[in-house]
Amino acid sequence: MAAPANTALKQPETRTDRTRPPHRSTSIYTTYLNEPVEIIRVLKVLRDQRADVALSFDGDRQSYAVKVLDVSGNSVLLEDIHPRSGLAKMRQGQQFAMSARARGIYFHSGCNRVQAIESERGVPYFRVELPTNVLYQQRRKAARFRLPLRVATNGASVILFRACDEPESLNGRIIDISASGCRAQFDGPLAVPLQIDEKLRCAVSIPEMLEFPAEAIIRHSAFDNKSRTVSCGIELVSMHVTDRRRLEQFLEAIRRMEERT
Repeated sequence: MAAPANTALKQPETRTDRTRPPHRSTSIYTTYLNEPVEIIRVLKVLRDQRADVALSFDGDRQSYAVKVLDVSGNSVLLEDIHPRSGLAKMRQGQQFAMSARARGIYFHSGCNRVQAIESERGVPYFRVELPTNVLYQQRRKAARFRLPLRVATNGASVILFRACDEPESLNGRIIDISASGCRAQFDGPLAVPLQIDEKLRCAVSIPEMLEFPAEAIIRHSAFDNKSRTVSCGIELVSMHVTDRRRLEQFLEAIRRMEERT
């Protein structure tokens, strides 16, 4: 997998595959992560999936591959570089960008350097400072529809109910919604940050139009320092078949409304 040649982060965008009807398109959610806890979560996904992480060095067209060994404190540990010619560049402390894909997500970080080289039984691994600004993308299988203004201003919300040992409930504003989940915004920072793959119960409420409970999983979460809000991607993994049909009917109504405008 080739890494981006330019280590500078590109401006984020949300793309839609326009070769299909809008309501069946595949979209890509794009954001920047700058909170260490959020960046660590993504790196742990790459670690657990044993995903290849592509490295590109300034001025070198060759792409190198490593794996995330672990995330420790303010460092990420990388191992098993291929081709082996990249080992010399790591030892020289040359600046590099790294990128990876796993489980429908894309990760890119520029301007990284090795802090230290250590070894276990003669096999080297590299300690790299935890990135501070990461481009993050997540591919969605189902189209998301932004709620019409008159619906959103009427109080469209999702309430998250956490595990029994964390009785706190979180009330967020729904930004957009699909047949598989929704994106919501919560006032932050949260006392207990949401964890990627965290399982919880939720209740979706769009007054006078749609209300239902569901079992959910957190797919991504990012805190914005400027707005002091948490943007969260929620997958609806289990719900009553009647509620799912009502949700699909609601989305179809929004789609038709969009086609008329």
